[in-house]
Amino acid sequence: MIHSMTGFDLSEFDNLSWELRSVNHRYLELNFRLPEDCRHLEVALKACAKAHLTRGKIDCTLRRTTAVQAGFNLDQTLIQSLLSAIKTVETSSQRAFDINGLDLLKWPGVLSSEVPQSDDDDILMHFNTALDRFCQTRGREGDATKIAILEKLTQLSQTLNGLKQGTPEIIKRAQARLTMRVEALDLAADSERIHQEIVLLTSKADVDEEIERIDAHINEVQRCLEDGGPVGRRLDFLMQELNREANTLSSKAIAVESTFGAVDMKVAIEQMREQIQNLE
Repeated sequence: MIHSMTGFDLSEFDNLSWELRSVNHRYLELNFRLPEDCRHLEVALKACAKAHLTRGKIDCTLRRTTAVQAGFNLDQTLIQSLLSAIKTVETSSQRAFDINGLDLLKWPGVLSSEVPQSDDDDILMHFNTALDRFCQTRGREGDATKIAILEKLTQLSQTLNGLKQGTPEIIKRAQARLTMRVEALDLAADSERIHQEIVLLTSKADVDEEIERIDAHINEVQRCLEDGGPVGRRLDFLMQELNREANTLSSKAIAVESTFGAVDMKVAIEQMREQIQNLE
């Protein structure tokens, strides 16, 4: 299966939720946003993600649900110790202090949230479930991209076949045009020299090698799309090769139809390249 590098999934469970989103990136970049009590799981979570993903900038956010974040815990022992210490200071200084309850609550350790700690195995299990759903989302986007690329590839093949079939006639017309021009000048030209010029023109206009290479690249693109997997880099390289051959065709064009055909091919190649930038 072909996977897109862009995707989003929000998986909600009993007491937590995983939000995964990704955009295009040259490599795999993983960013985790975790509650403080889950920081120790980041290495294991990254290992899970790398088993499923190869490219893209991935943001993974773990959230507690609102229901489990309600409630606080007061450390009564610590409060009594603080009050006792204040009384000791009052006795030593022979002056009374106004005790502010809010100041007591701000003392480290006095107030803590009553958040049930999720089991580490549950968090990892839920993350794997979220990853599966996330990959399915990227897979659906990848399938849509694959269809779009195949449509452009069909257009490219049709344009190439048109050039392949029309090139012999184009060369023949060019040869005839050159012969007529020489005859119109009514010069005592050497027939061997005229023949050499015609051969040179034919050689310059011969694009059989370029057409064969483009045809081979098209077949390789089709194979990659059918095999699936992380083929984005390979397809991007093939687009560069296709564009190079199309430029050569354009430079060798000796007729308007050849020029327009090369332009149509470059447009189709560029449209495919834009789509391929989204593939893993």
